[in-house]
Amino acid sequence: MSRADQVALPAILAQGALAYGFSTDLWTIPRIVKVAEARWGVRYSETAMWRMLKRHGLSWQRPRRQAREKDVLAVNNWRRRSWPRYKKKPDAVEP
Repeated sequence: MSRADQVALPAILAQGALAYGFSTDLWTIPRIVKVAEARWGVRYSETAMWRMLKRHGLSWQRPRRQAREKDVLAVNNWRRRSWPRYKKKPDAVEP
């Protein structure tokens, strides 16, 4: 792989997996291997690709699980307004 292609890998990943026709924007090693093969015509093993990503300073990260329907604003409002009513309070201390 030439120096120009090495610089292109992080740029490809920055575009997101949706830009390369995948159903979600989550990059996986097998997806990256497919894109690299289509782009450069070279098939890398998953281990080799993982090492290449590591050399580029990219780390493996698990996406945070969150419901797609989650309304963050509504959750924050509920926590601020309603949660204090349900939150257990300490018993009153008698003098």
